[in-house]
Amino acid sequence: MPPQFGFRNASWLLLIATVVLSACAPAPTTPSSPVGANPAPASPSNSGRTKTIVIGVSGAVLVMPIAGSNTTAGGWQSVNEVYAQGLVTSNRDDRRPIPRLATKVPTLDDGSISLLPDGRLKTVYTLRKDVTWHDGTPFSAQDLLFSFELAKDPQVPQLSIEATNLMDTVEAPDDSTFVIYWKGPYYQADSLGLRAFWPVPRHLLEQSYRTLDPLGFTNLPYWTNAFIHLGPFHLNEVRSGVELEFAAYDRYFLGRPKVDRIIVRTYNDRSAIQAALRAGAVDVLMDNSLEPEAGLQLKDEWDKSGAGNVYLGTGTTRFISPQMDADIQEQPALLDRGVRQAVMYAIDRPATSETIQGGHREFSANSLLPPSDQLYNAVKDGFARYTYDPARARSMLAQAGWSSGPDGVLVGPGGQRFNLKLWTTEGGDREIAVLADYLKQVGINAEQFVVPGARVRDREFRSKYPGMETSAAGSGDSILNRLQGAQSAVPPNYSGTNRGHYLNSDLDRLIVQYRQSIAIPDRERSIRAISDLLADDLPLLLLYFNPTTPAARKGIKALEDFRGGAEAAQLYGTFTRNAHEWDVQ
Repeated sequence: MPPQFGFRNASWLLLIATVVLSACAPAPTTPSSPVGANPAPASPSNSGRTKTIVIGVSGAVLVMPIAGSNTTAGGWQSVNEVYAQGLVTSNRDDRRPIPRLATKVPTLDDGSISLLPDGRLKTVYTLRKDVTWHDGTPFSAQDLLFSFELAKDPQVPQLSIEATNLMDTVEAPDDSTFVIYWKGPYYQADSLGLRAFWPVPRHLLEQSYRTLDPLGFTNLPYWTNAFIHLGPFHLNEVRSGVELEFAAYDRYFLGRPKVDRIIVRTYNDRSAIQAALRAGAVDVLMDNSLEPEAGLQLKDEWDKSGAGNVYLGTGTTRFISPQMDADIQEQPALLDRGVRQAVMYAIDRPATSETIQGGHREFSANSLLPPSDQLYNAVKDGFARYTYDPARARSMLAQAGWSSGPDGVLVGPGGQRFNLKLWTTEGGDREIAVLADYLKQVGINAEQFVVPGARVRDREFRSKYPGMETSAAGSGDSILNRLQGAQSAVPPNYSGTNRGHYLNSDLDRLIVQYRQSIAIPDRERSIRAISDLLADDLPLLLLYFNPTTPAARKGIKALEDFRGGAEAAQLYGTFTRNAHEWDVQ
């Protein structure tokens, strides 16, 4: 387990206590207030009335990033760009990176990205000069130097360490220029959004960082009711366990927001959010605020009633993962590639999507990347050959030595029955019941098991599933993290997310090649080669894409740019990236 996660857990109770205590104190109200204070609430918009939008999220918001949990569940992380900003974000209608704190996206063409003779990569970000922190202090490259120092400190929590682990050194030739030297080529060196690299205010935090121990540093009031950043809205009030109120920041560099207040209201569970939404207490939902099925039901309701808009996109990828560790796998037949392919042919994936996803067959996953990904065309239909064909599945299983027994269950050459254990987590029981039925039709007896909620985050336990598990990976290419052998090749082999213990040196080489491809054509070739290998070897059996269902009530002008946004697990560009343009009609 990485050191920073251990530290985060160790300080968790104190962090909660800090929130509870500090939230009761009155928030500072003037731009000239003490270090860490919030500016005054913004005056009403030009319409003469105070415009307010309420966002609903599930799960308590304990502390502000980066000091809080990095999970994207519940929708809270997707709110980040309401109050914070990164160097880049995503374009309005696609996933192309565009500048935000930076004046432009670095490129090879203009020399702002260059490969050095020693093999390192150099990226130059030119910064806007009109950006201020919420206390009025100018933002500069000096803040990013300090942010880099924090990001490299294993004692300080981070939302993601994927990019910062690959950074070597940084420099700031002047206040408007930030230079990153990478250890080697990195394909997202031009795409440093909030999750990849979170800016922090040096003028507020550096002295404390130099003088306090790590626990004291992450328990500063800054991470709770004294939080400031660079976004269109500043934190105005924390009502612990209930909601956070953000007010428009008049000096936001892209112009004063059209809305005066955004309230992020927290609910204990997603059913409570649904009730609040129907009662009119919530105006906007993020991508992970509802379960996919509930989001689809809401879309059907609102399409009929006209009560609002639910925007339908593709998010996480759902799949079946065979256990590839021979010492754990209780059905050795699954170690045979031909048997895995037979299992894939045995499942009607469009029908499974239709059953689980409220009648939506179109979410069936035939590609390694979702349609919203900018490299989608390179892998489109890479898994489409696995059409539902139970006769072919039975034939392939027969070729592997399996024949039908007296009760219809397949029997191997040694008389062993084709039994397998099919695991899932809470909420996936309906899904594995559907899959078990398909497997039964070709003679495979699947025993269904739902991982108890108390053990969902037990990595060691989850890594020892003895047959196959259904799971999901974050949107985009984060599915590759589930397959990298380096995460499971050394003890403890349950670290990381490669719970299936798939080891393939060719795949590891291709993933490295892909992540070192700076030019888009090179990246396309690499991801296509990865897709071809995975479609043939099937360490993951793709099922369908979970839909994203961000929603806005009628009269709320928000989320029309959803096609360019993504869940907060992505390194840049959430659904709130243009919150300054939201409005109440």
